[in-house]
Amino acid sequence: MTVQVATCSAAQLFSGHLLGDQVTGDARILSSDGTAIVGELTIPEYQRPYCWQDTQLSALLQDITAHSRHRPALSYYLGSLILHQAHGQLNIIDGQQRITTLALMGCLLQPHSEIQASLLQGLEYEHPISQQQIKHNLKWLKEKFSSQPEYWQGLVDFNKLQFTLVVTQSEDDAYRFFETQNTGGVRLGGPDIIKAHHLRAVDKLHQKPFAKQWESLGKLDDTVSALLKGRYWQRIGMRELPSHQQKKQLRDCIVSEFAQQTGKGEDIAFGRTYRYTGLSGDVSHHQAQQGYDVRQPLNAGVNTIRYLSYFQGLYNGYWEKPDLPHLPGYHSLIVWLKGMEGCGYLEGLYKACLLLYISQFGENQLEQAAKKLFLVVYSRRVSNQKAVREKSIYAFTREYPVLDWIGLSYTPEQCFAYLDSFVLTVEGSNLDKNSVKKRYMDKVCEFFALELKPGQYKESFAQALTLKVAGDPL
Repeated sequence: MTVQVATCSAAQLFSGHLLGDQVTGDARILSSDGTAIVGELTIPEYQRPYCWQDTQLSALLQDITAHSRHRPALSYYLGSLILHQAHGQLNIIDGQQRITTLALMGCLLQPHSEIQASLLQGLEYEHPISQQQIKHNLKWLKEKFSSQPEYWQGLVDFNKLQFTLVVTQSEDDAYRFFETQNTGGVRLGGPDIIKAHHLRAVDKLHQKPFAKQWESLGKLDDTVSALLKGRYWQRIGMRELPSHQQKKQLRDCIVSEFAQQTGKGEDIAFGRTYRYTGLSGDVSHHQAQQGYDVRQPLNAGVNTIRYLSYFQGLYNGYWEKPDLPHLPGYHSLIVWLKGMEGCGYLEGLYKACLLLYISQFGENQLEQAAKKLFLVVYSRRVSNQKAVREKSIYAFTREYPVLDWIGLSYTPEQCFAYLDSFVLTVEGSNLDKNSVKKRYMDKVCEFFALELKPGQYKESFAQALTLKVAGDPL
């Protein structure tokens, strides 16, 4: 691994935007071994858009102001920038948000300097989100600076804004630093990090269309969370996911599963194929769903991008924004479930089950599957004496491997046999008052039209709901 480390000011960084032998004197940025770091700052195609908003701008200016007030003689440290040096360019791997924001400030405070030139000539922003945010932030900063222009010119001194540069000759090395460090600005989540990992694995000729495809997917957090559960919670090789409060550990799991552990190769989709062989030996094939399998192995680049795109489409179409007039019973169940309160942990498991089922069987008996999955997954609301804890979901899947029941089934009927073997029980405490459990059971009785009185919940709720789920459509 070849890594250069240097300290430089923002003024040097933007002056260093001029290539190689044109940079002289104090503008030169020297690494710890005495060699010059030169190149044109560029933003790779696969980077996320510029997205800093008023909150981040205000926080940065407040920090600079406070630092100048208390330590005027010292430089203000803006964190590290991770750069990949190649072909006369310094590709910004981590630091785009800060660099762009400083360039915007330079356009307003130093309109005739190299800083303005760096924004207008070197750094290109083709993404509509970036362009829109740059316009908004320029307007916001202009209003901020207009009342006291001389004050801000003296305060935002680019010679006293300091960076640490981490420069690598290998793109892989740069991203290793990026994935483990991820400093400054809006801290990236797992999906943002794996985006960069896979887009840089795509041939440069095709990076732009795949970058646009990724951006069109919107927020992937919920889909990735469901897929992670589907891949982690299986009887063979069962893995425990960190709590949602352990953000760094959870992010590391996402990066490991959907980036670091992916292989090299073509875009391959695995799925169940039904092969019919006639009496004469003629063979025909049929697939319930023309997509990917939740638990399939993944390859870096196009394969994982299309895998995530496929499941984002399923998530949006069957959960987030369902528009399924041909499946009225399923549609009404999902809309009702999304309105339930206090079921977030169970909802996460339920969404993982849905994605796994639909990726295998499509819409084949989907309404019946959704009801049976509801009975099993949401059983914790009535079979538990206390509130449902996040940790208990993992324990539940170990005892009742509902995801394996789906994943190991060849037909919906086989899956239903597993689900029907589950016996729903009601823990009888807190049913004689206005408890969370009783309110939940009231809503279930209303939605499924269970003709039960609250006094009958302990004895008859489980049997009535089981019969309803097994019987007539909603």
